[in-house]
Amino acid sequence: MKEKEIIKLKNLLTLEIEGGGSKDLLQGQITCDMNKIDEKSSSLGALCNTKGRVISSFIVLLADKNSERSYYLVGDKEMILKTKQVLTKYSPFYDVNLTTKPELSYYAVTNNNLSILFPEIDSIKNNTIRLKYNIFLLYLKRKFSLILANKDSPLPINFENSLENQKVWELDQINNRNVEITQEISEKYTPHELNYDLTERVDFEKGCYTGQEVVAKMQYRAKKIPRLMLAESKNLNLDSNMPVYNKNGLKVGSLVKEVIDQGKSICLISVKEDFLKKSLTFEKGGKIKPIKQT
Repeated sequence: MKEKEIIKLKNLLTLEIEGGGSKDLLQGQITCDMNKIDEKSSSLGALCNTKGRVISSFIVLLADKNSERSYYLVGDKEMILKTKQVLTKYSPFYDVNLTTKPELSYYAVTNNNLSILFPEIDSIKNNTIRLKYNIFLLYLKRKFSLILANKDSPLPINFENSLENQKVWELDQINNRNVEITQEISEKYTPHELNYDLTERVDFEKGCYTGQEVVAKMQYRAKKIPRLMLAESKNLNLDSNMPVYNKNGLKVGSLVKEVIDQGKSICLISVKEDFLKKSLTFEKGGKIKPIKQT
């Protein structure tokens, strides 16, 4: 990746929840604590169904740094539309408007290049940085930051030569065990099966939200919690939700995400804790080799 190249992301969309009841609506529906979100602090979050399975995932932030009347949810396009559909059911009980923001564009840039491309950012002390109308989001230990670019404040970069391939961004997601929900895995997994308790998408100290009782029971009562395993396989024909088996042919987990890179599949597998270090295979064949991270 060259010094002044960035990745243009085409799969994202933003939902704005605006109005006096916006914070209360979100606090009662999503997994993160809205009281911890301010001008300089955004949060990873998720929306669950009544069975505690994850419908969608997103980044939650203040849309207007001067007001708690407007919030953005940024995530996969299809899942943001699904999120809007779910939240609309509750909107009559609150003073809110829900609108998508097609005017926003999305780019990824390595954290090392932030200060080169944007000299105004001299240090990274918070996970949310605002320059004019553009917002920079940094989370987990990811190599890339996400930029929400507004058409009214163009970035000082020629995007004609930007990288169009999104694989580098997706690999960074997988290497950080960060699962963003897409249509293929929506309502298939509980937060713990996706490590959402470890990536702090779920706040266990906040009040009730849809699915909270199931999620809390898993956190405090389950003896063994499913976990994500970073792995690779020579099988290049993998599909999301594909079963994973142990050496005795017993299903012990499933494939959550995969990206083909350098002739092999780099994967995130949700597997029962006892089998994280055991011999595993996919339904369609292909041994699973855990990847050790330094």
